Amino acid sequence: MSAAGASAEIKGFFFKRHAKLLKAMLKCTPEPYASLETNRLTLLFFLLSGLDLINELNNVVDEKMKNELIENIYKMQLINGSIPERYGFRGSLSASAPKNSSEACPFDSSHIAQTYSGLCCLLILGDDLSRVNKKAILEAVGLCQRPDGSFTGFGASTESDMRFVFCAAAVCYILDDFTYIDIERMIEFISKSRTYEGGFGQAPRCEAHGGSTYCAIASLSLVHHLHDNTVLNKKQMNKLITWGTQQQDIGFHGRTNKCDDTCYAFWIGATLAMLNSEDLVDFLKLREFLVECEDTRLGGFCKYTDSESSGMFSKQ
Repeated sequence: MSAAGASAEIKGFFFKRHAKLLKAMLKCTPEPYASLETNRLTLLFFLLSGLDLINELNNVVDEKMKNELIENIYKMQLINGSIPERYGFRGSLSASAPKNSSEACPFDSSHIAQTYSGLCCLLILGDDLSRVNKKAILEAVGLCQRPDGSFTGFGASTESDMRFVFCAAAVCYILDDFTYIDIERMIEFISKSRTYEGGFGQAPRCEAHGGSTYCAIASLSLVHHLHDNTVLNKKQMNKLITWGTQQQDIGFHGRTNKCDDTCYAFWIGATLAMLNSEDLVDFLKLREFLVECEDTRLGGFCKYTDSESSGMFSKQ
């Protein structure tokens, strides 16, 4: 999408309405999203990056709001206490200790996905990350790595899969230091998660999926091992590209024989772009699908055309 096309309501995309919706959600999270309280930083990342992508960030978020958001994000940083594996950014303050309390809440912990989201939000808002405790966060990321090379959400207490592999690689890339993780073991985990279809699953022996394939390919790209035959030789690369393009009917779907879903325009589309194969996408069909899923009243997109509503305020 060109920058010129991102400033006006043309060709079916009502950017001003999308901006209005995203602005409203910055001020108040709708009731259907209450269950995502502990993921506030990830929601904020979606809102800010959405505004940034359609060139509306500076029109919606003025300097005062930027500063307020930056301060609130830094409140989410957890770098004190006796458990280093919990250092980083948490998604909300719902499990934090009361203000001025000398005792830490046992349930108060960062999460690797929220740390990734928090750092991205700070960068989008123009922060220089000078108040980020990089060493503490990188040590925590290192403690999240499992013997098989994968990563957990925090410490050894949560599931481990390709999502958190990407978050770990991205955090290390943003903070410009990969010395706290074992890249070779991480690459081995990614390699073992490649499926017979050509895509990547969440873990070894899992089904190929658009989201986990994006996470795998993006992780390899971030550690500069995507195009060096470390994981994918030419034949395997071509098979992956074929799998990706075969996920398009009109829009993209994430798994074989599933319905097209708007989110995979990103997950599969971005994967093909990293593989220098975006020219194989039928952009006219993809645009047609996205336009059909666009809510022209409130802004936002639904998953697919028979959803009840496209608006983000509606219960999906």
